Amino acid sequence: MKKVLFALTLAAVTVGVVTPAYADYHHPVCHKVKVHHHWEKRCH
Repeated sequence: MKKVLFALTLAAVTVGVVTPAYADYHHPVCHKVKVHHHWEKRCH
């Protein structure tokens, strides 16, 4: 019984760690960058 609980906990932690990184990878991050004395929005 403890092994099953441990496996489920490990799976939950893994999903919790992987999901935010996966979301960040797929959604472009936009931020303001100063280019030649004016601000531009750069997404990557």
